[in-house]
Amino acid sequence: MIEINLLPKELKTKGKKIYTDPRYLLRLAPLVPVALVAIFIFINLYLATVNIAKNLQLSYFNNKWKRLGAQRKTLEDFRKKYDVLFSADSKIIQKLVAQKISWPEKLNKLSLSLPSGIWFNELSFKEKSFVLKGSAVSLQKEEMNLINKFIDNLKKDKVFFKDFITLELSSVQRKVIAGYDILDFILNGTTK
Repeated sequence: MIEINLLPKELKTKGKKIYTDPRYLLRLAPLVPVALVAIFIFINLYLATVNIAKNLQLSYFNNKWKRLGAQRKTLEDFRKKYDVLFSADSKIIQKLVAQKISWPEKLNKLSLSLPSGIWFNELSFKEKSFVLKGSAVSLQKEEMNLINKFIDNLKKDKVFFKDFITLELSSVQRKVIAGYDILDFILNGTTK
């Protein structure tokens, strides 16, 4: 489609002039080095300002460090004096923690290892002696097998048995209640 503008010249819109004259680019060429020098000067001024600010900050902290010299010396003397005591205390604490027995974990393992037909009557711990009193009942007359199975399970459980030196059945007594044979047993253990 061809458009024809029939307006008089004074009413016609004027288009933008595009500078395609090569002499125009030649006139701009001397300005490029001046712009580069200006950018270089600006970068140098910025870096010099940052450098001066950092040097002032460094001198401030150096002066503060020197003023705190007496306190640093006192603190260093204190640390040297009590460092030996603190390390000895920490070694003792680490030794005690290593010797500590986790009784909640042991009780949980006792509960998980408990076969049907056995129950606990009493559990006590004094110094290094562990005493468990319990009873066993079985309709198939296998009370002793249940007790042996229970003790074997405890001995096989490495988490439970790791703190014990011995874990043995010390006494068994039979009694009859309402026609059922019940074995009362005592399990003794010695801890490390």
